[in-house]
Amino acid sequence: MVINNHSKPENMRDLLDIKLLTQPFETTSNPGLQLENARLIARMYTKMENSMAVLSDMRARKSYLYYGAVAEQLGLDQQESEINSIWEDQLLSRVHPEDLQKKYRLEFQFFQLLNALEVNERSDYEVITRLRIRNREGRYLMIQHRLLYISSAEDGSVWLALCLYNRIYDHPEFGIPQGLIINKRSGEILEDKQNRFNELLSLREAEVLQLIRHGRRSKEIAAKLGLSIHTVNRHRQNIFEKLNVTNALEACRVAESIGLL
Repeated sequence: MVINNHSKPENMRDLLDIKLLTQPFETTSNPGLQLENARLIARMYTKMENSMAVLSDMRARKSYLYYGAVAEQLGLDQQESEINSIWEDQLLSRVHPEDLQKKYRLEFQFFQLLNALEVNERSDYEVITRLRIRNREGRYLMIQHRLLYISSAEDGSVWLALCLYNRIYDHPEFGIPQGLIINKRSGEILEDKQNRFNELLSLREAEVLQLIRHGRRSKEIAAKLGLSIHTVNRHRQNIFEKLNVTNALEACRVAESIGLL
């Protein structure tokens, strides 16, 4: 039976919740000290750049919000606060719907990328996205959003994430791309859909996943591709590991979300 696209989560944020909040978070050394250092970093960015900073704690499922001048321009409450969510919905509710889904998509791709990296390489990468966000009068302002994961648990779980929101001014020298992932160390730019995700699966694994998507069982896939069932099952397991999923339905959802299908 063909896997039905209508069974996928309501939107990309649902997938992000599944991936981010169900990590094991088994061990973390000096969590209180690491969290306090991260909060200091968020405050520093806010003061230096007059930005809005959101530090999200995936393990505790809460966020710390810090407000600079951009919050005033958007008409947001400016009192430093703590919320019981990893999503800053007071702000996200004002983002243009198209830009919001683009933001979630890139963040999901970013999370998948981080899971394929060594923990000590994760800080080299960040997401930069241009967003249209409504101010108090209902007019859209152009805002640059940056996402950095700044701390991981010892088991590799992505733990602390920092979002920064800065005003983009209407001047040709301030061009900001629609959305990309960048390696800050090497300068490599990973464009949406044109990045290493296209190389995440081998050609054979991609073939197997396409057949899985169309409802083929391992025996049928083996016959069509001229492989043994053992080899097909090994490809299935490799696909699940690379996509950080546990079943075929989720593998197809994730592959579609990051442009592999």
